[in-house]
Amino acid sequence: MGETMMKKTTSALAIAALLGTGAASAATFQINDTTTVGIGGAFYPFYTNTDDADGNSTDGYGDASRLIFTAEKAAVNGMTASLYYQLRPQQGLGDFASANSVVDVTEADGTETDVDQTENDAGVRTHVAHATLSGDFGSVTYGKNDNLMYRYIDVVRDYNDALVFTFSNAIERSRVLTYASPDFDGFGFEIESELAGDGENVKEETGNSSSVNAAAYADLDMVRLHAAYTGGDLQSANSDGAYGLAAVTSIDVVDLSATYTNSQINEGQDETIAGLYATTSYGFGSLHLGAQEVDVDGESNRTEVIGRATYDIADNVYTSLEYRSADKANDAGNGYAVSLWYGF
Repeated sequence: MGETMMKKTTSALAIAALLGTGAASAATFQINDTTTVGIGGAFYPFYTNTDDADGNSTDGYGDASRLIFTAEKAAVNGMTASLYYQLRPQQGLGDFASANSVVDVTEADGTETDVDQTENDAGVRTHVAHATLSGDFGSVTYGKNDNLMYRYIDVVRDYNDALVFTFSNAIERSRVLTYASPDFDGFGFEIESELAGDGENVKEETGNSSSVNAAAYADLDMVRLHAAYTGGDLQSANSDGAYGLAAVTSIDVVDLSATYTNSQINEGQDETIAGLYATTSYGFGSLHLGAQEVDVDGESNRTEVIGRATYDIADNVYTSLEYRSADKANDAGNGYAVSLWYGF
């Protein structure tokens, strides 16, 4: 889901504004002449009813609520240091399957221990946390964040609340070090390394420990273009890397975007995804419709379609209804969802 940050790449900000994604209205506080802090977040529950792999209707409840802290401080030589930290509760609205139950926990030595588990045991998780130093040279960011493939390409189609499209296999949320250039009159680029220490893997199935990624944007008169490349060996042991393209524009009252990604999954199978997505506003909210073709080597092509309508209850408060056709065997993935966003 699109999220408003105190510091985001220019590309992500442009897309979020164009798509009209839900944004928390964080409160900011001036600590002194050089320091500003902010706090915000959202209450974000949802209900889904979709078909499983056997074609049976299944319902579920989810919670994507979050709490966001930001800070910005004037640094030396005209530079700015900023911080973004997002926490998400685990099982935030309860989990009947594990509440007040006993589960087996495997210890480091291989022994199993019975542990009483309640809905509160999972606590909270650091979803995103990064610090940025910016100035005339551009910016350098370090911390846990989505990689460039997501932030430049897949964020375009990640506008739904509960039911989502298939994304590129190359997207990761990991430890990254990113350099972003300044804006050169509508053009810019970013270079990023996904960092892993000894014993850590960026992608578990390949055992790869790091990746170097790159992305660029161009603001033209009528359209904004994005391109991203993710380093090799992330999608499969012999992968040459994944790449993606995106375009965003507006025609009258309709915002249009298109994406194309090529990556590898499983045993080196090529996966290509091409999609077109449209958004418009009406008197009480917004309407969204997207369709994309998913082509995997050795499998039948399928067309995913998701429709979404939102209704604004108040400023930063809306409810949404979504329906998805996933075009899978036994209608797996087909169904609807209802969500509530309350941003603060």
